[in-house]
Amino acid sequence: MTDSTHLSSWRSIPLRISMTVVVLSGITWLGGTVYRALVANELFIAGTLDFDPAVLPAQESMLYQLIAASSLVIVISYTITIISAFVVLRNIPIRFKDHGWLLMSAILVFMFVPVETFTAYLDVKFILLWEGTRDAIAAHGLEAFLDVRSTMRATLSHRIGALSGLPVMAGFCYFTALVVLIWQPMRKSRHGASEKKETEA
Repeated sequence: MTDSTHLSSWRSIPLRISMTVVVLSGITWLGGTVYRALVANELFIAGTLDFDPAVLPAQESMLYQLIAASSLVIVISYTITIISAFVVLRNIPIRFKDHGWLLMSAILVFMFVPVETFTAYLDVKFILLWEGTRDAIAAHGLEAFLDVRSTMRATLSHRIGALSGLPVMAGFCYFTALVVLIWQPMRKSRHGASEKKETEA
């Protein structure tokens, strides 16, 4: 690949659009996961997964509203991130064998797609349950929430404890992938590659 061809590949409009979408949707996705974790933490006694009895029903229902809304944003933004990331990897004009950092980041993100798919299914179940509960609250008041509070709690607990904490490990891997993208280890220097070509010539 000549320098002009390489440069024109980087200037490809579809590639630039895909990279922009990856960045924006990725920020929304990872930011949403952090926000949801902080909101959900308000429901539990510090350091445990036991629901805090000091949280009033009105407060608890509001926290569920925030969790459901953020979960919807996370599911949508994650889907967009994965699709656009795949498009970028298909069109980016660099080779994995010369840029190990890109391969490492791709592995860290894509190997957890089955995990995220399953947890997204649980998120959708929680969202649908909350939507039905919200309609009942609007029609019958807070007493309707008290009737289904135990179900809401069980559904949320199942989501948090899903796959024995594997989603938490996935989160650490995603942030590790960001560090790898910034520092770019295992990258062959272009200077060294040029010297090798001149020696072979």
